[in-house]
Amino acid sequence: MHTILIAFPDRVDNTSLCLKKLQPSKVNIMLTREGCNFFRQRLVLSTLSGKAIKIVCIRDKDEQPGLTGFEANFLKLLDVLTDGSRIEVNESGTTLCYKPGVLLGGKVSHDCNMSRSIGYYLEPIIMLAPFMMKPLTITLKGITNGPTDLSVDYYRMCVLPRLKSFISDEFLSLKIVERGFHPEGVGKVTFSCPVVRKMPPVLLEDSGKIKRIRGIVYTSRVSPSISNRI
Repeated sequence: MHTILIAFPDRVDNTSLCLKKLQPSKVNIMLTREGCNFFRQRLVLSTLSGKAIKIVCIRDKDEQPGLTGFEANFLKLLDVLTDGSRIEVNESGTTLCYKPGVLLGGKVSHDCNMSRSIGYYLEPIIMLAPFMMKPLTITLKGITNGPTDLSVDYYRMCVLPRLKSFISDEFLSLKIVERGFHPEGVGKVTFSCPVVRKMPPVLLEDSGKIKRIRGIVYTSRVSPSISNRI
């Protein structure tokens, strides 16, 4: 906070001047961003920093302007994960004002939008989960493997091992209960993460050597023997 110095006369004859320190009034400045790019990242950083954000001109020149269904669904997820959040959207959906609340945690269940996969929601959840007030256990229902987003297998086999460098707890897990595909999306995934009070620094310099290459085969509504043969 800056300190403003103002000189004012101590007596009527102005023979001497006195300096007093005046603190500027605290003004809540709302960050303003334009467009729909980095929509999730902007809201996640706003939640972690506690700073309000305003996003304008969201697809204002498109034939269907405003927020999409999966973006509105993500806002509902943020409202469930936090307490005291304030979300305001104008009539056309092209302007969003978001004032973050407190991250709660606990047991949560959420139905994802069928336009995007569970990975679309899982990525920001992993960013927010370590900083909750309580350990988080969230069940996401929807499409587990889709063409537009990273699959849940990627987060289970690649992201979680990196996350364990910062969080050494058995409570950290990602379980694929059921797989779901487009368009029905009957999949179910459970993600659990403990609360981290202090995140230690990690230095990753050694890239290591490739020992083996593995793949995952998943099928739907066919005999399990087909995937076993592959």
